[in-house]
Amino acid sequence: MKDFEELLRESVRVHGHLCAGQVLGVRMSMVGLAAIGITDPKGKDRKDFIVYVEIDRCATDAIQSVTGCTLGKRSLKFMDYGKMAATFLNIRSGAAFRVLAKEESRHKARQYFPEIEDRYEAQLKAYRIMPEGELFKVSRVSVNMRPEEMPGRPLGRVRCAACGEYVQDRREVEKNGRPLCRPCANGGYFTLKGENDSAASFFSPSVMQIKHNDFGIRSKLWIELEGEPFFGKGKMLLLAAVGRYGSINRAAREVGISYRKAWSYIKAMEKRLGIPLVECRAGGKGGGGAELTPEIRDFLSRYDEIEKDVRKAADERFKELFGP
Repeated sequence: MKDFEELLRESVRVHGHLCAGQVLGVRMSMVGLAAIGITDPKGKDRKDFIVYVEIDRCATDAIQSVTGCTLGKRSLKFMDYGKMAATFLNIRSGAAFRVLAKEESRHKARQYFPEIEDRYEAQLKAYRIMPEGELFKVSRVSVNMRPEEMPGRPLGRVRCAACGEYVQDRREVEKNGRPLCRPCANGGYFTLKGENDSAASFFSPSVMQIKHNDFGIRSKLWIELEGEPFFGKGKMLLLAAVGRYGSINRAAREVGISYRKAWSYIKAMEKRLGIPLVECRAGGKGGGGAELTPEIRDFLSRYDEIEKDVRKAADERFKELFGP
């Protein structure tokens, strides 16, 4: 391997500036790679190891620079633990070591350079010269890698039964016998924004829009019962959220209405249909919850199908009449 100073210069070019995290990350990488017997991480050994990083901070850029591991190559795994640590795994030998930056090293840095008032500057200089034993705790560990985590082609693609998007590498979750993506099963980091997001418009009939160049087509779809609007996109999204989260309260927050209002909509639909839509579980050790009945799941599936058909038909007819 290259020496520390050369590796640090390369890391700074990747990261954009020199900081204490860069020094820690470079030294952490050197310790971890040596522990698992990797001497040429970007050359002959590049396919022989994987690195798990536990924090999304400066040190992670340094680890990526030194090791050559990336998320795209599936040789870098991000575990969002918030800890200044990384585990280095030799996938041929199975040897694995976790390298943790010691908290006390931050305070010891001032002892090396007491004349420096800025603690970050003191850490930057001290981390370059402190013994490895003062900087890191190195532990032999065992890592159980599943086949879907290994580099290579995806082992499969599954369509989420809720949103219709495809999930790779066995990241789907099975819930009530249906494959779901993780955002649909447990909630995701984003919320789709659209016309039906506000409480005011949420329970209006479905609005669909398909754009062709600068033109757009909109179509509304709802179901009537005895001549009165009964079911539309908004109510479908509420019930789908109940099925996704197993909670009426969580579903109400998701669609931007109160729990009381969500519950009143559900009870009104049950009364008009004459069948239960939601089965509630009482609280206890495992907590309470709610689950859609098989009848309403079937109803939602059919509504989704007819909505897709209407959207497709409107789109095709629009193109016939207005052209490209």
